[in-house]
Amino acid sequence: MKQRYENSRLIHASFGSREMFSQWFTSAFGLYTFFYYESVIGLPSGLALVAFLVFSTWNVINAPLTGYLMEKLKMPWQRRRQMHHFPWILIGAIPWICSYLLIFLVPLAWRPPHDTWKIFAWYIGSLLLFDTFFTIYDINSVSLFPVKFRTPEERRAVQGWGTLLGILGLVLAFVITGMIVNQNHPESYRNAAFVTFGGGFVLFALILPGVYENKRMRAEYARNQARAGEANQPFFTVARKVLAYRTVRVKYLFFFGYQAAVALVNASALYVITYILNDPSNKSLPLIMGSMLIGALVSTPLWVRVSQRVNDNKKMSISAGILMVASFVPMAFAVTRWQWVATLALFGISLGGQWFMDPPTMGDVLDDAAVRTGKREPSIYYGFQTFIARFSEALKALVIALAHIATGFVAGYPTLAGQQAQNPGGWRFMIVGIRIHTAVVPALLVLVMTIIFWRRYDLTPQKAAENRKKLEELGI
Repeated sequence: MKQRYENSRLIHASFGSREMFSQWFTSAFGLYTFFYYESVIGLPSGLALVAFLVFSTWNVINAPLTGYLMEKLKMPWQRRRQMHHFPWILIGAIPWICSYLLIFLVPLAWRPPHDTWKIFAWYIGSLLLFDTFFTIYDINSVSLFPVKFRTPEERRAVQGWGTLLGILGLVLAFVITGMIVNQNHPESYRNAAFVTFGGGFVLFALILPGVYENKRMRAEYARNQARAGEANQPFFTVARKVLAYRTVRVKYLFFFGYQAAVALVNASALYVITYILNDPSNKSLPLIMGSMLIGALVSTPLWVRVSQRVNDNKKMSISAGILMVASFVPMAFAVTRWQWVATLALFGISLGGQWFMDPPTMGDVLDDAAVRTGKREPSIYYGFQTFIARFSEALKALVIALAHIATGFVAGYPTLAGQQAQNPGGWRFMIVGIRIHTAVVPALLVLVMTIIFWRRYDLTPQKAAENRKKLEELGI
């Protein structure tokens, strides 16, 4: 299908590589951080949970407030060059790259119980820095999507690149670091973090053409600067208006379900490989995660083509949600390496659909919000979506910690033999706990949120088309 788009394919691919850059860090973060501090360093599960709850509490403040300030603050580059998001992307991304490395630079000489509180303080401090800079980068980069790409066809084309490259970044993060990390050598996590740190600068260079604000966008910023915006109102007034909009709430919940499920799968991967497959060397990790990449690569072009023909973002989103629920059923019972390869391939197909459909659907929501308010303020809405999604990190830590506490997991023993020695009568029950936080809880989350989305989301293709016509009339 040939479409006439405002932006070139090079810009589409460059903007899509934003997903690869983000996943290169967030996937490695989700895979290693909790496991490293709990199983390798030996931080007690309860304190590891508290650290993530503090991290999530900071998100309650950080994400929506950052989105609000991005629309409220008028920086020199906005007045002089009418650039809004691009400078903030630079300000957020580079320290974010550095903050990831800081997480794994905790002194290896520190060991519980003598140094427990030092480790705990380092963990919390590095998590807060990581989240702060990521939020600045992420909200500004994703806020460009509905403004830079205005038609549903171009949004889907761009997100086709984003899905392929994002899942590629996710799998590369697992495969490359998986060849370095060894559970029996704590310093290997630091070596892997240095590789992620260096690769991040290369990937960041790829996104710069895509996130640069073009002449048309800068002209719109100049016209809209004179208009009063929601961000000129108090923060809590804006918050009430955003969250009072039912379609926005439903979209946030749907996004939360998918994000929380994926966060649990990512964080559970090392537990599966180490304790279910009994592979502390991580040799299974590239194979299993590679199967997810193959599933995503095969399915994403189909998701793009079918969505262009169906032209109904709600139907496609529901289809992806149902398929993801189905993928968790065999995952809950998989035992051998090849069974996990097959289940992760199916999960990759569903992940490709969820990943692909999210930005176009959010674009419809932001178009509708702009028609209602008479102005575009995507940073505010993405700030609150980030706030909602970040609860997935708290839920991930809560589910894993509670499952481990309830099933007798012993912190500080990163091998199956170590767990068996410490808990000879109940280590099999510990395996059940891993299956619960890997597949059972994620399946329930996605199922419930998909049902809510199906029943309550009300933006039809006809209404979305009407909104785009009204936005053209408004000049926004």
